[in-house]
Amino acid sequence: MTKLEITRSLVGQRVDALWAILFGQVHTLQPFCEGAIRVFAERSLHPLQKRDADLAAIAGAFEKMNGWRCGSLRHVKARRNEIDTAISFLRNRAIEQSICGLKIAPSARNAAGAFRVCLATSVREYNDSQLPELIAGTVYDIAAVRTLFPFDFGNLTCFHPGHDVSSDFDSFEVMLQHAGDAIGMQDEVNSLRQEVGRIVEALDTPTPLVFPDGYWTDEGDGADARLRQASIAAFHRA
Repeated sequence: MTKLEITRSLVGQRVDALWAILFGQVHTLQPFCEGAIRVFAERSLHPLQKRDADLAAIAGAFEKMNGWRCGSLRHVKARRNEIDTAISFLRNRAIEQSICGLKIAPSARNAAGAFRVCLATSVREYNDSQLPELIAGTVYDIAAVRTLFPFDFGNLTCFHPGHDVSSDFDSFEVMLQHAGDAIGMQDEVNSLRQEVGRIVEALDTPTPLVFPDGYWTDEGDGADARLRQASIAAFHRA
């Protein structure tokens, strides 16, 4: 299913049910985030005290986020900032030279995006009417982690059609198609779509992530980092 199709399928559901879906799906990323923080901290010589603070923030994040959203816990901005700092560590360290070659690096940036959406939703920074669209985007982020999709979605915006497509078409889907054709990664795009379908079939019953041998240490080809650098260079030339 495309993002647009997922969004439309969720419109009209109860707000509490939509939050439960978003929360449950993003919760499956907790062990990935913890593992990636450990790997990134070691590779970047991140101080152990700061690493442990980030790990503690991730470990307690979901109890806090659900409590804030449901009103059973008072929202404390300092605790929210601790979680956001851990998310930023994942996202920012993933593009460092010592880390960006890992297969999990693009996944870390996509996971950070899903985690940040959940965090913002927990403190009601989004309108409830946006929940179907937020869930749809998060499903793709989670599918990217599950399949080790080799690109941060943010780096594919150079293939985005902009406003040149009808509102009946999913611009994100068009972006993926253009990227797949241009970069030669149709197999990866197809695997991503298949994983999205599996997630959607069990939205209410999320499947735990499985980490096979080599998951944390396997090297990729660095294509995501090169695309990011090329996009930055093109922006400065414009």
